[in-house]
Amino acid sequence: MNYLFTLIFSLLLLQSITAQGASPVTSLFDSEGFALPESGDLLQFPHDHGSHPAFKSEWWYLTGHCKTPDEQQTFGFQLTFFRAAQKNEDNPTSFDQFHMAHAALFDKKTKKFHHEERLNPEGWNAGAKIGELDVFNENWFLKMADDTSEKMSCRFSINSDRVFQLDLTPLKRKNLFGDNGVSRKGDEPHSKSYYINYSRLQASGDFQIGDKKYQVDGLAWMDHEFSSSQLSSNQIGWNWTSLILNDGTEIMAYVMRRDDGKKDKHSVLTLIKADGSMEKIPSEQFDWVPTRFWKSPRSKGTYPVDHKLEWTDSNGKNQSIRVKALGDDQELDGKLSGFVYWEGACYAYDEKGTRLGQGYTELTGYNSSLQGRF
Repeated sequence: MNYLFTLIFSLLLLQSITAQGASPVTSLFDSEGFALPESGDLLQFPHDHGSHPAFKSEWWYLTGHCKTPDEQQTFGFQLTFFRAAQKNEDNPTSFDQFHMAHAALFDKKTKKFHHEERLNPEGWNAGAKIGELDVFNENWFLKMADDTSEKMSCRFSINSDRVFQLDLTPLKRKNLFGDNGVSRKGDEPHSKSYYINYSRLQASGDFQIGDKKYQVDGLAWMDHEFSSSQLSSNQIGWNWTSLILNDGTEIMAYVMRRDDGKKDKHSVLTLIKADGSMEKIPSEQFDWVPTRFWKSPRSKGTYPVDHKLEWTDSNGKNQSIRVKALGDDQELDGKLSGFVYWEGACYAYDEKGTRLGQGYTELTGYNSSLQGRF
């Protein structure tokens, strides 16, 4: 009987989503009616750069480093748009959509961290289009400017006095992490996401602080993920890092952290070579080793803000890279959403201390478990 109810519910939901103009990339649904990622070559572009309201959660994640030509202004930045679906109490075959957005700036000169959070229900003030990349939260936005080149543009501000307007041009083709874009995070059937990535974007545009406007240029990384429950029941959070290296390569690594303190076997490190080809390093062939911790005076979470990545490459050679935060206090406090995490600008070094590149590190689940939220 429960199976029959789920089947009927899922069919009604599928009809509802299709009526809204969506073309779901899955025919699988969980017991609540949320869509689940399905194996196969199902992602279609530019359609799947847009919103997927049948899935419980989705985010478009932009991080990068920019500077002025004279390097008097140099900083790391983050812009993230989140979409979350909840069952509609009056209509069980539809979902209510909510939109959260985070923007952050780390000033490398002053070592100060500035951030802002927004949270709005879907409507005139926040939304994400189906079938094309066009997301906004109040006057912040991220959109696809050209489907052929996949050039994007964004605008965001922090506390009204720091305003960014950036053009984002891919310097490499987009990546589909996992199996044709299906990235497994745990053993349970729902523990996976669709994962679309641009690992090297040219970021150029304007940065205004107060009444002064500067031309800026740099490199950025963008992720787009959607799923209905990434974490398995024994997972509490994750460590994630993205590195843009000076030799034209990039590294993405994530460690899914279990409640017993161990690394989940579905953790992965991915090398993106200069020609765009990828090399996947499975969990048993790499380690994420914390090398320095910082305790937040607000959330009391203790974060491994510096770490070392160690792995064995396809030639059997041992490799390592050290990742160091540019500042300790890069915690987003989630005053509106209750979602507290550390998202920080960092540099990458070899064992001799030579700087190899730049990136961002994300650390979640250190003040409380994320189980049931993602």
